[in-house]
Amino acid sequence: MEPKQSFSTSDVAKYCHVTPDTIRKWAEAGRLHVFKTPGGHRRVRREDLIQFMKSNKIPLHEDLKHSATKVLIVDDEKIVISVIRRFLAQLESPFHIELATDGFEAGSLVTLFKPDVVFLDLRLPGIDGFEVCRRIKSNPYLQSPHVIAMTGYYEGETAQRILELGASLLIQKPFTPEDLTAALEQVGVKIE
Repeated sequence: MEPKQSFSTSDVAKYCHVTPDTIRKWAEAGRLHVFKTPGGHRRVRREDLIQFMKSNKIPLHEDLKHSATKVLIVDDEKIVISVIRRFLAQLESPFHIELATDGFEAGSLVTLFKPDVVFLDLRLPGIDGFEVCRRIKSNPYLQSPHVIAMTGYYEGETAQRILELGASLLIQKPFTPEDLTAALEQVGVKIE
């Protein structure tokens, strides 16, 4: 089960051991970053809450300590997306997964979602995977996610080019669960 990615001000108040009114005041003062839902309710993103608690030396609740690895899957083939999603779902490690089917959508999601790992197909409609990788790796506002490039057209030149652009590794399609496990372990994701 995926951990919650945003919290109400009441939830945040419980985690911080204060009243919801205090949370509202912190938000209005700019100390705690909040966003509003379409219904006008204040919410705090998981990563913003954790950062706030750490910087203010508030002990993290057990629920917040084990955060999910954020994975973005970028491929225009639905079957490939489905295979990777099923693989991640069967693991005990928590994953928060987002999907993109083209390079443009991938660029938007990378900025908003800030993934830890990107499974990136190299042959995408519009902006190809090489350009997506270059943009990810040159964005100073990202925490440099690991890019696991994927291609069915594996050639030495392709591998060299994508690795030079900053991808952590290149795997060949079709791949096996063992290939996915090895790729995640190579970029430092603990598999349980």
